Amino acid sequence: MRTLWRQTRSFPLPARMLMANQFAINLAFYMLMPYLATHLSGGLGLAAWAVGLVLGVRNFSQQGMFLIGGTLADRFGYKAPIMAGCLLRTVGFGLLGWVDNLPALIAASAATGFAGALFNPAVRAYLAAEAGERRVDAFATFNVYYQAGMLLGPLVGLAVL
Repeated sequence: MRTLWRQTRSFPLPARMLMANQFAINLAFYMLMPYLATHLSGGLGLAAWAVGLVLGVRNFSQQGMFLIGGTLADRFGYKAPIMAGCLLRTVGFGLLGWVDNLPALIAASAATGFAGALFNPAVRAYLAAEAGERRVDAFATFNVYYQAGMLLGPLVGLAVL
């Protein structure tokens, strides 16, 4: 842990902020997944196939639209797609808690996926630019935070649920 902290502190402030932000985003995102599945199946009474469809649309739209998100980051810079992605993801998750019919849930899920496609490529490009010649070290450190958020998020979500 001490080595990770020392490694993190060796990068410029924007790179450190990107790492901390990615940890927080992954922690929060994966923390919501158990709750969302419970909300869709228990609260809204959706069948298992419909829950899988809603969650799958999010994943498909994110992975399928990385090219668009990366192109927008190249065209408009890193910060605008990051901010737009965070805002759209917030709106999308809000809609997932508010709407109660399958087409609206699918649209909200697609919005959260597209949001990830907006900010993920932009974050990585921004990190590469900030790290300069230390890109390999920066991405290795970034991935520790990324994976830690993915690991801890569902555990925290289940504990809260």
